[in-house]
Amino acid sequence: MGLRILLAEDHAIVREGLKAILEREGFDVIGEAADGREAVQQALRLEPEIALLDLSMPFKNGIEAASEILSALPATRAIILTAHSDRQYILQAFRSGVRGYILKTRAVAELKEAIHQVAKGRVYLSPDIPHDLIEPYRSRNQDPEQIKP
Repeated sequence: MGLRILLAEDHAIVREGLKAILEREGFDVIGEAADGREAVQQALRLEPEIALLDLSMPFKNGIEAASEILSALPATRAIILTAHSDRQYILQAFRSGVRGYILKTRAVAELKEAIHQVAKGRVYLSPDIPHDLIEPYRSRNQDPEQIKP
């Protein structure tokens, strides 16, 4: 059995496609949510190893949901899957405790790699996002708000 994943995505067709891909890649999708509030409820009930969260969802966005999930379930790791590469979202995500940030424009192989890296306790950031953006945050030597774009 693969890693236990909670999948939160507000677009049903995208969620269904992601679920099929994840299961084909050997992951166990133990729960699905169509909004951030439902993601938190599902996570508290199912205690997934990985919460894969869309950034833009109704009721609570992925970052808000991740923050609540990680506060209640410190063993769960969160990954944001999004179309947004804006600096502010990336920094907010990592500040909330998210360990991975992957763009929806990336290939399935990268999503699989991100999940495995985050499950091992590592940080994963899509290659097309400047990694130095979160480096000071990762080392805790500097507030990420002071980082210049």
